[in-house]
Amino acid sequence: MEKAITPKVYWKKFLGVDLFKVNWFFKYWLYKLFGFCLPKLKDQQDYWSRRGQVYMDEIMESGYLERESFFQDMLIDSLKTLQFESFFEAGCGFGWNIRRVKEEFPDKRVGGVDFSITQLGNAKKYVDKLNISVSQGDICRIPLKDNAYDIGFSLGVFMNIHPDKIRLAVEQMVRVCKKYIIHLEYDEDNTTKELREKRAFKTNIVSHDYKKIYESLGKRVVEFKTYKDFGEAYHQHAQSINLPLERWEGFEGPEKYIWIVVEI
Repeated sequence: MEKAITPKVYWKKFLGVDLFKVNWFFKYWLYKLFGFCLPKLKDQQDYWSRRGQVYMDEIMESGYLERESFFQDMLIDSLKTLQFESFFEAGCGFGWNIRRVKEEFPDKRVGGVDFSITQLGNAKKYVDKLNISVSQGDICRIPLKDNAYDIGFSLGVFMNIHPDKIRLAVEQMVRVCKKYIIHLEYDEDNTTKELREKRAFKTNIVSHDYKKIYESLGKRVVEFKTYKDFGEAYHQHAQSINLPLERWEGFEGPEKYIWIVVEI
């Protein structure tokens, strides 16, 4: 049997330190010492095609998903209140969310799209035998027909889209979805000063005003929540977790997301 790729094998090192951490600290100190931020990445496909090889193992073995499951539960609770026959996730990664949706709603048609071939390779194993359709594609050019699914969803994915492309991505979601679009994404206008400072130098994370974009397209925002609405519930959830968090950068709390539901 072929040995699975691990983070230690994948990530290159400089003086014994993972190269991606060197890159992170370089950008961090450039910002802290000189107040300088490098331009936001315009394309992350190469990064995720490589990191996708190990992302599933990396995230599942760190205690991260146990904390992130709070937001997944928000999605499931919302879906229980909506009428739908089909659901897809834009940027489905290795399939964590779409597997949960299929398990909770086995009679619904569920699918996912991601541009990382390596992520999709893991997804096909993770959602094996669950009759979930996953396909390769860019969110700015979603390879699905018009009105292909009743509900479209993203979690921490659209925040990786460059400002020049975000409206196109939103238009693609509107084209593909028939009833609702649900996002859990980053909005610096609805977070804390501390998190804005922590993310300011990161070239892969971008804040977008989703409410403004959807309303400019004539779509109605039927629900909008921030960490001020669900933060206390999140902290109660976190206190119930006994598994230690083993991520070098820690875990950003509920202030990293806004919750928005758009009616098509």
